[in-house]
Amino acid sequence: MERVTARIQPHHELRDEPCAVVCFGPSLNDTWEEVRKFKHIFSCSGSHKFLLERGIVPEFHVEVDPRAHKVGLIGPPHKDVEYLIASTCHPAVFDHLEGYRVTLWHVFDNEADGLRTLPRGEWALTGGCGVGLRAMTIARFFGFTEQHIFGMDGSSGPSGKHAAPHPSQAKSNHVTEYMGKTYDTTPAFLEAARMTFHELNMMPDVRATFYGEGLVQDMAKHYVPAPIGKGKALIGFNKPDLISAEMVELNRRLHRENLAYGVGGGKEAPTVLKLAEQLKTKSILDYGCGKGYLAKAIPFPIWEYDPAIPGKEGSPRQADLVVCADVLEHIEPDKLNLVLDDLRRCIRQVGYFVIHSGPAVKVYADGRNTHLIQKPQAWWEKKLGKFFEVGKIFQTGPELHCIVGPKQKVKASVLPDHPVEAPTTEEVKC
Repeated sequence: MERVTARIQPHHELRDEPCAVVCFGPSLNDTWEEVRKFKHIFSCSGSHKFLLERGIVPEFHVEVDPRAHKVGLIGPPHKDVEYLIASTCHPAVFDHLEGYRVTLWHVFDNEADGLRTLPRGEWALTGGCGVGLRAMTIARFFGFTEQHIFGMDGSSGPSGKHAAPHPSQAKSNHVTEYMGKTYDTTPAFLEAARMTFHELNMMPDVRATFYGEGLVQDMAKHYVPAPIGKGKALIGFNKPDLISAEMVELNRRLHRENLAYGVGGGKEAPTVLKLAEQLKTKSILDYGCGKGYLAKAIPFPIWEYDPAIPGKEGSPRQADLVVCADVLEHIEPDKLNLVLDDLRRCIRQVGYFVIHSGPAVKVYADGRNTHLIQKPQAWWEKKLGKFFEVGKIFQTGPELHCIVGPKQKVKASVLPDHPVEAPTTEEVKC
């Protein structure tokens, strides 16, 4: 600290121009050319060397990591870069940057840091668990409210965890799923992904655009800035549309005009009661309840959800047992992953799905068969397997009867068997 005289200072006026915050995630290999468009660039970690090798000179470089290997990632310093180095960094970093423009700042980690006394004119900055998040905080500290984020992925890519070789690059050891996609990641990456949106909510005037493909970028598509109130910031995400407005209207019209549409739930009552008895379930959700015939046949209350039924179109609740009978084949194909992801959220113990694999008797007003998805058992097994632990599936005629459970929470071997004979295909007239 004694040999660094410059201290980070806020820019009290908001800037009317954008900046780029460039991290070192694998997606940088696909997006770095876009970085050239920005006058104000904050590099982080290995992106400094990566950009310089491609003729792009960042205006600022941010470091916070206390390990000595950061020297190799920074690479040769550049005279036109201002190095924003945290006091937590290894002395070797300061040695490496001797003679260059180095500005010191301090890390604010938690509430206990609020008791720390800093010399007048020095700043401790928040920013989460990674250098990229700290760089976003610093960018806002400097007045940038329009931020363009590169290489902040939260997951591995073709080049591994980073855009180029990294001295401490460990193998990814965690697999997670989000909105129907699978990501190779690590617990640290997952925490950083979560903290990304927490930090954005701490900066409500910042507009962040994420470039490339990865977990964080996909999460950003559904992120909703949440207001700060009572001293706390809340994280919000858009609930994706599970059904189009057009399809809602088509289904509501069919419900009004055809009294036999959406009445098949009652036939599943014996199976549902047996499953509830086996599981000792305390809650049941009928997901896609139609006219509510399952609830009418069950001797205790169950929750109902159906976007096409007025009064039942709200957000579906979590339940021990989730029934989704004669529903999934009616889903718009481009919405299926979203619906399955929503079902995964709802299921606490077991899901019981009934899926028709062939055409329906009924058609919508626009002439389309009401079974928008007509796929064989093998296709459904593969699709369901991406979201759930899949137990027994058996077929009666064109109908599939599926027992599923939360993925990575239960093993398929411990899921209950189908407790009763399946209904005959003569009863299926959806």
